[in-house]
Amino acid sequence: MLQWLPRSAAMSLALMLCACGGGGGQTAAVSSTPPPTSGSSPPPSDATDYSLAANWVCRPGSDVPCTTGLDAEVLNADGTTEAQPFTPAADPLIDCFYVYPTVSQEQTDYADLTDSPEIQAEAREQVGRLSSRCRVFAPIYRQETSYGLNHNAPHSDDPMLDVQGAWAYYLQNYNQGRGVVLIGHSQGTILLQQLIASSIDGTATQGLLVSAFLAGDPSLGVPPGGVVGGTFGHIPTCSTAAQTGCVYVWGSYLAGDTSGPPLFGGATGGGLVSACNNPAAPGGGIGMLKFYYAGANPPAWVEALGQFTGTCQAGAGGANIFVVTVLPGQFSAQNTTILTKAEVAAGWGVHPLDLSLVQGNILDVLDAEIATWQAQN
Repeated sequence: MLQWLPRSAAMSLALMLCACGGGGGQTAAVSSTPPPTSGSSPPPSDATDYSLAANWVCRPGSDVPCTTGLDAEVLNADGTTEAQPFTPAADPLIDCFYVYPTVSQEQTDYADLTDSPEIQAEAREQVGRLSSRCRVFAPIYRQETSYGLNHNAPHSDDPMLDVQGAWAYYLQNYNQGRGVVLIGHSQGTILLQQLIASSIDGTATQGLLVSAFLAGDPSLGVPPGGVVGGTFGHIPTCSTAAQTGCVYVWGSYLAGDTSGPPLFGGATGGGLVSACNNPAAPGGGIGMLKFYYAGANPPAWVEALGQFTGTCQAGAGGANIFVVTVLPGQFSAQNTTILTKAEVAAGWGVHPLDLSLVQGNILDVLDAEIATWQAQN
C-alpha cells in the first residue's frame, strides 16, 4: 500500500501546489467543504501505456516544455546583470527521470492523464533547465491531487503503479546502459524514494544511477553519523560533487523559522535520523546558492548569485533540515519577501522553492558527475 504522509500531514499537503516554486505561483487553501460525489471515486487501476507520447510531459522528440522558455538574466549581488540564453544539450551523455509534485488542479481525488498547462509549467520550472545536461523523461501520472488531499481521498495504488510503469518502459526502450539521474519534489520525491527502495537499491539497475535529487522529502532515514543503511540499504547520500551512485535529500526552511516542527527532514524514529545534504556544499557546511526564480519581465527567469546561502542543520529527534539565509545587501528586502511568500503553512518552511533555490548548484553537480561517469564508463 502506498504511503504518503501521516494523514494529519496529508490534510495540509494540498498546499503543495508547487507551481509557486518560482516565487510567482499560487497555493491552495485547505478546505473543509465536503467533496462532491463526482470527485470521490478512485481512479481506474488499469496500466498506463507509456509507449504513447501523450503520456509524457517530456521525452526525446516530444520535449517542448522542458527545452523552451528558459532564457534567464543573471543578477549579481552588486546589481550587475548579464544575459543567460538557454540551449538544450544536443547529444547529452546521461538521462534525467523526473516526477513532478502535487500540481494538478483537477477537482477529483486523483488526476487523469491530461498533460495540463500546470504540469507543463512545473516541469519547465523544476527540470527544464537540466535539459542542458541530460535527456529529460517526465511521465504524466495519476497523482493524488490537491483536491484529493484536502478531502481525504480513498487510497489508490495508481500513482506508484504509473511511476513504476514509466520507469520500466524507460529502461526497456530508452536507457541502453546510459547513466540516469532521478529528480523529484514532494509527492514526486515520495514516489521516487519508494521506486529506488523497491526497484533500484541493491539491484543491477543501481549501476545505472548517476544520482538522485529528492527535494522536499518528509524523511530519508540513515543511521546517526552514517550515509547508508536506513531507507536505502546500498545507496549512500552524496558527500562530494563528483560522486556518483548517491542521493541528495533536503527540505528548505528560512533561517529563524520557529513556526512548528518541520514536516520535511523532520524527526524520525527506529534509531535513524533524517538525512540532509546540500547540493551547494556536498561535503557539508555553508554553500552559496544559485537560485532561479520567475522574473517579472522577459527574460522569464532570474538567477540570483551571491545573495543566499544554505546549510543542513540537525535538530531534536533526528530532524535535519536545510536552512536558507538571505545575505545583507541591496536586494535583501526583496529576497526576504520572495522566501516569506513561500512559507505556506507552519512547519512547511519554503517547501515550494526546494528545487529552485539550488537549481544552479544542481547544474554544477551534474557537470562534476558527468565527468566522473564518463571516466568510469
